[in-house]
Amino acid sequence: MRTIVLARHGPPIWDHSTPIAGRDLAAWVAGIDAAPIATTNGPSAGLLDHARSCDVAVASTLRRSIESVRFAAPDKPLVVEAIFREVFLPTAFRSAVRMRPAIWKAIARTGWYAGWSPGVETHAGARARAHTAALVLDALSAERGNVLLIGHGTMNGMIGKRLLRMGWRGPLFRPRKHWAFAVYRRAEESVGRRSS
Repeated sequence: MRTIVLARHGPPIWDHSTPIAGRDLAAWVAGIDAAPIATTNGPSAGLLDHARSCDVAVASTLRRSIESVRFAAPDKPLVVEAIFREVFLPTAFRSAVRMRPAIWKAIARTGWYAGWSPGVETHAGARARAHTAALVLDALSAERGNVLLIGHGTMNGMIGKRLLRMGWRGPLFRPRKHWAFAVYRRAEESVGRRSS
């Protein structure tokens, strides 16, 4: 039985409460991309168990992903690939209205799902990348054994759906909190069959 665990990174040390203008969202996103993760709020015992039993750990090229893998699975072989990075938010707002960053993020992500993607990857492009990322994880698992990816919320969800279509068994919806994870399993004899 092969296992792929998709986990979300730890919480970045960044200001999520101070209101910002919409036109400042790009700078806010750049700041969080450069921020370290908080090591005081670490992964659960369940995730650490998966980290200990994995044969290879995987991260995106974003700092919060790499630091999270090094925190949870410091002794495991590490693969870092841009294909696993988060789907970036569109930030082309001109508004001077100040709201909490979470509200601006929700507006941006909703617009992205509806087709608004100035300067960033489209929804269709992200889905295609998630398909390729799932193929990479599947091949890595076939070659090296159990895989732990500590990546990002939106992209992990897209990858999980692709894994299900490829015959892996696991949750359709996954928890979204920092350090949350979902487990996907595939028996060797089930290769080529779609899970029900």
